[in-house]
Amino acid sequence: MRTFAIAAVIALAWPAAALAQRRDQLVELGRDLALLQEEVRLMNKTQNERLAQMEELLKAMQEQIAAANRSLAVLDSGLKKRLEESMVKPLSGVTGKVDTLSQDFGYIRETLVEVNSRLAKVDQRIADLENTIRTMQAPPAPPAAPAGGPPPGVSAKSLYDDALRDKMGGNFDLALQQFTNYLAWFGGTEMAPNAQYYIGEIHYNQKRFEDAVAAFDRVLEAYPNNSKTNDARLMKARALMELGNRAEAEQELRALIKSAPNSDAARRARVELQKLSATPPARKR
Repeated sequence: MRTFAIAAVIALAWPAAALAQRRDQLVELGRDLALLQEEVRLMNKTQNERLAQMEELLKAMQEQIAAANRSLAVLDSGLKKRLEESMVKPLSGVTGKVDTLSQDFGYIRETLVEVNSRLAKVDQRIADLENTIRTMQAPPAPPAAPAGGPPPGVSAKSLYDDALRDKMGGNFDLALQQFTNYLAWFGGTEMAPNAQYYIGEIHYNQKRFEDAVAAFDRVLEAYPNNSKTNDARLMKARALMELGNRAEAEQELRALIKSAPNSDAARRARVELQKLSATPPARKR
């Protein structure tokens, strides 16, 4: 009986102890859960604070980048302005000065060409004068020979020198006759092209422009490749201009420039063409 009573007491006490133990476990579990929730709350708070700090830092960095971009823009504008003031404008002035110097040098070069041409003509005149002096110191010419040939003792050189001397002295009629005789008697000699050219010059100087054109044409036809060809074409063009034949004159000048572009006569032909383009056409005579 006693044993049964003890067993009954134990049986009744055992559930109560188990419930007390379970209650303690639940209380401990609740504390753990509260601690875990607090830790989560603290972690969220920390993360939020860090995110806020990162956002502020990012915003500050963006402001710094914008300020740097503005500074770079101002610096770039200033550099461009300084570059333009310090280099571009001075270089523009230098370029203008170089162009001016190039024009000046071109003018000087043309002037030197003109001076050299004039010096060459002076040298030729000196040589002609020397020939004239020698001719004047020579003995008188022998009596005239029968028609059809030169007088006895008259050479091609002496006749040419006499004609050139009279031309330079202004005795055009006598010089014209002498050059004509020279061509008749010595037309195959070296100085024949010069004699024909001087005949054209005499006609031109005496304003017989049609005869001058014919004489210069004779040079171009009979002696197309000699030292007087270019001058003959230039003088023919001038005679045509005097006659009012402007189109034919321009044609001769352009033909001269095309055939001998680097010659002194071509340079003068270019000047003549410029004069023609600057003046209205003249009425034909």
